[in-house]
Amino acid sequence: MTTSYRNPYTIGGWVSGQRYYGHTDLRQYILLGSDNYIWVIGTRRVGKTSLLRQLDVQGRKHYLPIYWDMQGCVSMEDLRDELLFALEDRASQLQKLGVNLDKLAREDAANMLRKVCRQAEKQSSRVLLLIDEPEPLIQLAQDDPKTVQRLRAAFQRPPNLRVVLASTKTLISLQENTQEWPTSPFLSGFAPIYLNGLEREDAEKLMRQEQRNPVHVSPEATVRIHDYTGDHPYLLQWLCYHLYRPNHSLRLPQKGDIVLDAMLSTLFRLQFDQLSPAERRILLLLAERNHDAAKIASALKMKPTEVRMYLYVMTRLGYTRRLQNVTFAVGNRFLHRWLVENYSQLSVEDADISDQRVREMAQAGLREEEIYWQEQLRIYRERLGKLELAAAKHGDAPPDRLQETIRAHKRHIKALERKIDAFHKTYD
Repeated sequence: MTTSYRNPYTIGGWVSGQRYYGHTDLRQYILLGSDNYIWVIGTRRVGKTSLLRQLDVQGRKHYLPIYWDMQGCVSMEDLRDELLFALEDRASQLQKLGVNLDKLAREDAANMLRKVCRQAEKQSSRVLLLIDEPEPLIQLAQDDPKTVQRLRAAFQRPPNLRVVLASTKTLISLQENTQEWPTSPFLSGFAPIYLNGLEREDAEKLMRQEQRNPVHVSPEATVRIHDYTGDHPYLLQWLCYHLYRPNHSLRLPQKGDIVLDAMLSTLFRLQFDQLSPAERRILLLLAERNHDAAKIASALKMKPTEVRMYLYVMTRLGYTRRLQNVTFAVGNRFLHRWLVENYSQLSVEDADISDQRVREMAQAGLREEEIYWQEQLRIYRERLGKLELAAAKHGDAPPDRLQETIRAHKRHIKALERKIDAFHKTYD
């Protein structure tokens, strides 16, 4: 009797728990690192909501997590209502902290947040505010600047509050809209972190659905899926969904599987719209042929240092990828096909984001990335020290599992040291 399985891949919705793969170090940094204000920047469908939802689950050990979805809000009243809904989802925890939700419902968003943090502090509890789709703040900062200033102050004042924003890079317009504030612009102090595709190992775990009922994937199929998708989480799920066979395996992908349905076409249109003029020129050039940074600069008559800044952001966001650590190509074969098919219709100049803002983002991102890797190194070294102390208590015969964990941490530390060294060689 042949067993037929249900397709395990998820297209479209957010995932968490056993369905969530990757970004282990990023999640660790957000929860345990020294930054209390973090801006996670990613393109559409790269998994920003899933990351926040996973942090919501994973962060409960150390925080009171509050997931605040700002999508679709057009007024401060809308934001306030969404925050209240988010707090109601944590009603039992808030009750233990002595928070009266009925009284809280009469307050605006800023006061709600301050009062929750104050009550949490009395119980030595920390609040993790996970803000999804904060782009409505761009317009609200123009329409109601004083209220948005109060909201920013509510983020900054509580000592027990950690704030994570997850958005596309269009949120940089919020910095422009608040540049003339008598206080600091809204995003000042937020550490920018780029959310791109999965690490190769995590992408393969997703392909195989390793955390649930493993799927058989041949080595040849694995290589092609990496190449076709650039390890973009949505494209991985999309392609694996279409490659899945009832015998719980993936067939070998063919070039004919690189197709553009309405959802993918819309996705790539939105991604292209979020590029600055210079970034668009670079991407369209790479749609014709792969180039190294020097040839890109020469072909587009741009300064090599500026090309490096654009490529830094574009590679971190998955628009481009490096081949053999030398040449640059379009980030995945699906996006490449969309660019080729729509080449004549794509405008370079009508961009909402300026080249200057992208270069500023790149500079800030480079500074923060070095801090990020150094922080990861610190966390793993601290953990290794604790593990080695635990092993010493067992004398000459520590448990095998403990020894393997120590070896894994040492491997991870060496990998981080190599990443930091490569980062300095590339960008110093």
